Amino acid sequence: MNNPSVIPAFNFHDMVMPSGDRVVTTSLKVAEYFGKAHKNVLRAIKRLEGECSPDFSRLNFEPVEYLDRKGEMRLMYSITKDGWMMLVMGFTGKAATAIKESYISAFNWMTTRLIQRQAMGEELQHRFAIKETRSKLKGTIGSRLMNERKKEKRVLAVEHDHIMQIAQPGLLFNDERPDL
Repeated sequence: MNNPSVIPAFNFHDMVMPSGDRVVTTSLKVAEYFGKAHKNVLRAIKRLEGECSPDFSRLNFEPVEYLDRKGEMRLMYSITKDGWMMLVMGFTGKAATAIKESYISAFNWMTTRLIQRQAMGEELQHRFAIKETRSKLKGTIGSRLMNERKKEKRVLAVEHDHIMQIAQPGLLFNDERPDL
């Protein structure tokens, strides 16, 4: 870092993001937050890949491409919490230690949010299934209830879409993230 005694004021929740059912960061974000050149972070990851087991490397350091400012495709890594810890635990100094603590907190915060969102989605899906089943039964009983079922189908479709948005762990909005 430029001045190791100064701890940068970052929103560490921006360092992590959901990716499927995992929480990850990127080698670009590691370089940015630790004040390192990205090529040096890539070199450190390559060194770790040679030292760690192939399974650990495959599960925690995923090579991906991104489009740089010049419009060229470049290599970066998607990194899990375990991969991040393995990579940056060698970084030293007061600022690095403060960043590590905050980063671990950000990973834990995102994981908690994903678990809460998943639980809420499961509950909503359960309630929706009951509603949907009752509505379907109406359609089998008689013509008046069939008309009610037709009206309910549109409303249930909208409700189902809303529930699926909530149940998807990748759909967290910036305003849901408190600042550290």
